[in-house]
Amino acid sequence: MADAKKLAEQLKKLNELRGPVPQELRDRVAAQNKAQRAILDALKEGPKTAPELAAAAGLPHDRAIWYVSALRKYGKIADVPGKGDYPKYELKGGEAK
Repeated sequence: MADAKKLAEQLKKLNELRGPVPQELRDRVAAQNKAQRAILDALKEGPKTAPELAAAAGLPHDRAIWYVSALRKYGKIADVPGKGDYPKYELKGGEAK
């Protein structure tokens, strides 16, 4: 408990030194979280290609690919084995319906 209190005090001092987080940064992070959540929600219905994910999330294709790459890198989604014009992706761990 003492460690938690000490950490809280250190974080408070750090926030005082750095000042508040700029609204522009908050908005950007919120938009990224929303886009990633939309992609993950689309994958709950089953495997999808990048263009299908872009359409489901309402994102441009290049932006959707960027998020798909990040979600793959951090282990949230995985490639589906198979052939086709586009690779398909699914939630890692079989979390789809």
